[in-house]
Amino acid sequence: MENGKFIVAAGACLMAVAAVAGPAVKHIVVLADESRGYCRYIDQFDPRNSFSIPVPRPVWDLQRCGESRFRSVGGNGFTVVDIETRRIVDQFKHPALGGVCSVSDLPDGGFIASVNAKNCIKVLRFAKDRNLIATTTFTGIYNARTMTRLANGEILLSHDSGFVRGKLTDQDGEGEILQRFEIPKGRNPYHLIPDLAGKGYWGSTGYGVELVHYGLDGSIGPRWSAQQPEKLHNHFYGQVVELPEGHLMVANWTGHRPEDSRNGWQVFERDAEGNIVWFLYDPVALGSISGVCVLR
Repeated sequence: MENGKFIVAAGACLMAVAAVAGPAVKHIVVLADESRGYCRYIDQFDPRNSFSIPVPRPVWDLQRCGESRFRSVGGNGFTVVDIETRRIVDQFKHPALGGVCSVSDLPDGGFIASVNAKNCIKVLRFAKDRNLIATTTFTGIYNARTMTRLANGEILLSHDSGFVRGKLTDQDGEGEILQRFEIPKGRNPYHLIPDLAGKGYWGSTGYGVELVHYGLDGSIGPRWSAQQPEKLHNHFYGQVVELPEGHLMVANWTGHRPEDSRNGWQVFERDAEGNIVWFLYDPVALGSISGVCVLR
């Protein structure tokens, strides 16, 4: 049903188990559908509960920002949807947010936003009242995708050829790059997160189509890429999530056009041994997915 507020997802989302025993895996996930412009709630336990909410593209940097609220960026700002009420509950735009690619909340109720600018990446700090109060500039890196804020206030920032760990300024000024993480191949890495064991970081390498584990010193460790069936392929590894049992789930973005959803698995999950234990592939109901949040 389409009424300007939500669409009930049509069709069953396909999944499969490979190289593992036991019952088929099911999940409840929230997805960022970049190519069709939706935030999608998918319930594989009861597909009747699935629905979609139209949001401004590119629908990047899907983040949970409350018990039932999820935020994505697009349209010179961000949009927050509530999966309980199935509607948009907050939208914010600002002239300085042209080129915005990621938003992270601050403990004081404000937020920071990373923005692509000419030959640099800017991180803008907004107060709780949403007034812009400071801009940190990281020169020499460009083409950001996501930003992860660490508990100590530092950030992990993607750029065209890798990731950096950086320190923000309290006022307008130049940011400090504390550490660099190179990617083994490709370009436009998307997402870097601390691993749950506290031993390093997991990175998704964009067009490098690999998940890479980095040591705390930035050294490159294990690398992994999915083997998809014939005629399907890895295109761009987007948001990565580490689940409590050590599994990794990653979005495989497959192109800007709605029909590009047929090019490969849209999301998949691997266990600690590298086996694919679940994937999502429904090119009719779903577009090209940039992000995933796992609820169950």
